[in-house]
Amino acid sequence: MTVNDIKRFLDFRVSDVGAARLPEPFMGLGYVISLCIKLSDSVVDTITDKPTHTYFHHYRSVNRALDDASQLLGMYLQKNGYNFFPVAASQSVNIDGNPFRGVYSHKQAAVYCGLGFVGLNNLFIHTEFGPRVRLATVFTDCPVTERQAIKTDKKGYTACSECGRCIAACPAQAITPEGFDPKACSDYMKKEFQLIGRGSVCGICMKVCSDRAKQS
Repeated sequence: MTVNDIKRFLDFRVSDVGAARLPEPFMGLGYVISLCIKLSDSVVDTITDKPTHTYFHHYRSVNRALDDASQLLGMYLQKNGYNFFPVAASQSVNIDGNPFRGVYSHKQAAVYCGLGFVGLNNLFIHTEFGPRVRLATVFTDCPVTERQAIKTDKKGYTACSECGRCIAACPAQAITPEGFDPKACSDYMKKEFQLIGRGSVCGICMKVCSDRAKQS
């Protein structure tokens, strides 16, 4: 099976697909497939110094679409004799006292699959679509043809322009040249944006990210 086979199968349901052999198996499965959907620029552009109700709804709708695509792909793999393990597009689990982790990092999986890199703002930045994307991940034992992964430097970033726009724009001061503070981000959203998605979304750093210039 190839990445193009998966793209044809999922058709318009996703914007991009990548696949790779894992450095180490996860849940006993040696391959990973990364699914990407590009967010609507018109919706993201409504974000100002706070998210909007429209953005929150769009965020949830795209996450649901990714979960549906993951399940559909999994059923296709299973029908062809392979195992699959989907990771939800937006699901935080408390692991070892860290409530900000997921079952597996979608961003790490997407980097393995050659779809892009992680920026200073801790956003995944797609090589074509920039930071305005959402991701989901499917693990499998199906040997999927790989796309060459992008090599990351010692910080885990690659082509991030490090322009500082995200640092200046972040109202939570959660982004610094040294890295990203997920607790500061989460605490600020829960306090300031409670009436918009119960404090679960922001999007300011995504809107101002200069790496969007690749698609402008």
